[in-house]
Amino acid sequence: MRNLERSGALLDEGAMKRAQGGLPVVSSYRLRRALQLALVAAVVVAFGPGSAVRGDETTRARTGHTQLTERQKAAHVLSRLTFGARPGEVDRVAALGWKAWVEKQLHPEKIDDSACERRLAGFKSLHMTNREIIDTFRQKPRDDSQAEKRRVNQLKQQPARELVQATLIRALYSERQLFEVMCNFWRNHFNVDVSKNACRFFTVNYEQDVIRKHVFGRFEDMLLASAKHPAMLVYLDNVLSQRPLSEDEKKLLAQPGADKNRRLQRLARERGLNENYARELLELHTLGVDNGYTQRDVRELARVLTGWTVDAGPRGSFGFRFRAGVHDQGAKRVLGMVVGGRSRIRGVAEGEVIIRKLARDPRTAHFIARKLCVYLVTDNPPEDLVERIAGVFLDTKGDLREVTRAIILDPAFFDPRYVGTKFRTPFEFTVAALRATGAEVRKPKRVLQALKIMRQPIYQCADPTGYYDTREAWLDPGVLALRWQLALDLVGRGRAAIRIDWRAFARGADEDRPLSVQLVHRLMPFGVGERTFRVLRETERRMQGMPRRAVVQRLVALLIGSPEFQRQ
Repeated sequence: MRNLERSGALLDEGAMKRAQGGLPVVSSYRLRRALQLALVAAVVVAFGPGSAVRGDETTRARTGHTQLTERQKAAHVLSRLTFGARPGEVDRVAALGWKAWVEKQLHPEKIDDSACERRLAGFKSLHMTNREIIDTFRQKPRDDSQAEKRRVNQLKQQPARELVQATLIRALYSERQLFEVMCNFWRNHFNVDVSKNACRFFTVNYEQDVIRKHVFGRFEDMLLASAKHPAMLVYLDNVLSQRPLSEDEKKLLAQPGADKNRRLQRLARERGLNENYARELLELHTLGVDNGYTQRDVRELARVLTGWTVDAGPRGSFGFRFRAGVHDQGAKRVLGMVVGGRSRIRGVAEGEVIIRKLARDPRTAHFIARKLCVYLVTDNPPEDLVERIAGVFLDTKGDLREVTRAIILDPAFFDPRYVGTKFRTPFEFTVAALRATGAEVRKPKRVLQALKIMRQPIYQCADPTGYYDTREAWLDPGVLALRWQLALDLVGRGRAAIRIDWRAFARGADEDRPLSVQLVHRLMPFGVGERTFRVLRETERRMQGMPRRAVVQRLVALLIGSPEFQRQ
C-alpha cells in the first residue's frame, strides 16, 4: 500500500475532479488518497492478476491462427520493434509498408532525429570523454558548509542523472525506434550498474562508445569495447585483478620490518586475482552458463586479463590502460588455446585474442541468437529458428544489423502463435503507455521514480545478468498493481509533470460509434478480449451523461491497465 501511494498519488484537486468524472473537489489529503487507491482497486477487481497470465488465449483467438493482415503486421512490428505505437502510427506504417519501415529503421543514421536531440541539448555530459566528465563533475568542496557539500554531491550525481533521463527521453521520442529497442537489449546484455563506485562517471561514455556505437556493428567489436571500458572494468572488479605475488616478493614481505614499509605493504594489499569479470565474460557475454568451459578456464582467463585496468590519476585519460607490471606473464590455457609464457601471444594481446576467439565461437553464436529471439519473438523460441539465426551470425561474422534483419524477416516473427505473447517489462510498459497517449513528459524524474518502485530503474541493475525480459520475471501481483496505479495516474497528472492532450482524443471521437470501440481501435490494433471489452462498455454506460473528456480519460486508463496492454 505504501508503494502505491509513492508511485504516483500526486493528483491536484482539479485533476482528481476530472479523473473522477465530475466528483466534487476533495480537499482532504487522506480522502484523496483513499479515492485514488479505490481507483486502483477497481482496476484490480476488473482485471485481476490472473488476467495477464491468460492473455495468450485471447491473442490466439483474435488472430485465429491465420496469416496476419497488413495492418496487423504493421501493428506487430510497432509493438516489438518500437517502444509502442503513437496515435495514428499503425495506419502510417501500414500505408508505407512494414518492410520499407523496417529497412529504414535498420539504417538509423539516415533518419532525422534532430527533434529528439534538441530535448537532450542541455545534458552536458552525454558526449564527454571520461576525463572531461571527471574534471567537470568530480570536485572537492571549497569550504565546509552544508550548502557546498550539497552542491558537490549534486554535481557528482549529474552524469548518471543525465544518462538515465536521456535513455528515457530517447525511448519516448526518438524516431530511430528500432535502434533504441536494440540499445535496450545490449544495455542489458552488457549490464553495468551506474551506482557502483566510479561507474557513475564512466557509464555515460560507456553508453555512447560501447552500446550505441556498436548496436548495428559487429558483435566482436562491441564485446572487446565493453571489455576495455572503465565502466565494465570497475563494475566487475577487473580493475583490481593483478598477478599473485612472486616468490621474491613473498620473501621481501617476510623480512623483518616489512610491516613498516609502506611500499611493501601496498604491494601485499594490491596483489590478487579477481575472477568476477572472467566468469561473466564466459557465462553472460559469450558462451552461456556451463557451456563447455570449466572453473579452470575461468581462472586461466582471469590470469589473462590481469593488468587490464583504468588510466587513472591527475594526468590520466580515465580510459583503458594495460599495466604490464601487474600482468601474469606465465603461460595460460583457455579453452585449449595457450597464450603468454613462451607463446607468440603476450601482454595485452592475450586478452584481445581470447575475446575475439570467444566472439567467433559457434556456442556464442547460438547463445546470442537464442537471447535475441527471446527478446524479439517469444520467450521460448523454436530451436530451428535459433539455429537459423545462429547461422546468420556465423556467416556474417557477427554483423548485428544482418542478424536483426534476419530475425524480423524470418516467418517465425509473424507467426500468430507468437503475436502478443511477450510480456512488457515495467520500462516497456511505462514508455508504451506514454507513447500511446501522446504524452509530453515535462518532468522525467517522476517517471523514473515510478520505474524504480516497479523494480526496473534504468542502469541500476546490481545483478550482472541485467533485467530479464521474460514473462515470469515480471508477473508479480504487487508490480502489476503499480502498473494499474500508473495507468490511472496518467489520466490525472497536472501539466507540471506529464501533459496529455485529452481534447484531441475527445475531438477524434465519432458520435455514431461507442467511444470504447473507437478507443480500442486507436490504442489496441489487435483488439481486446471479451472480459476487457465488457469492463469498457460497462464503464462507458455508467458514465453516460458525464463530460466526454472525463469518459475518455477513464476508458484510456482502463485500456492501459488491461491485460492486453501488458503484452506486445
